[in-house]
Amino acid sequence: MEWLGRKTLKSKLIWGSVGALVVFIAIIVGLFLLGGDHQSALEKLRDIAVIFVVLLSLITVVLLAGITAALVWLAFQIKDRVIPLLEEATGTVNRVRNTTNYMTEEAVKPLISVMSNFSKVRQMRKTVTGARKKPPQPPTYGTSEGDKA
Repeated sequence: MEWLGRKTLKSKLIWGSVGALVVFIAIIVGLFLLGGDHQSALEKLRDIAVIFVVLLSLITVVLLAGITAALVWLAFQIKDRVIPLLEEATGTVNRVRNTTNYMTEEAVKPLISVMSNFSKVRQMRKTVTGARKKPPQPPTYGTSEGDKA
């Protein structure tokens, strides 16, 4: 059935093209015959060419006006639909930011307190048992082994 639909569309396009060509030729012949007897064939063809240039310019202006109107309509349609989407996206970003802040403050807080208590116990054990190491000597810059006097 789809094949039949394509065939009818194809035949319509062919018949439309042939009809447009016949109308185009009829206009040219009609304009040529409308020219006066005092004009040469070249002058008649020049006048026909000027007429077609003006008609094509008119068609171009109409098409450009239609395209401009369609783009303006599209811009208004997009504006009406994009602004609510942007507001919704802003709300989602704020919700994610608040969730992240909550997780940072509330979920990590117990882990930090446990690690802090563990560190306290470890330092107290080192202090009580005497296993505490001497703090490392800070590095000295600008002196080397050969500079000692």
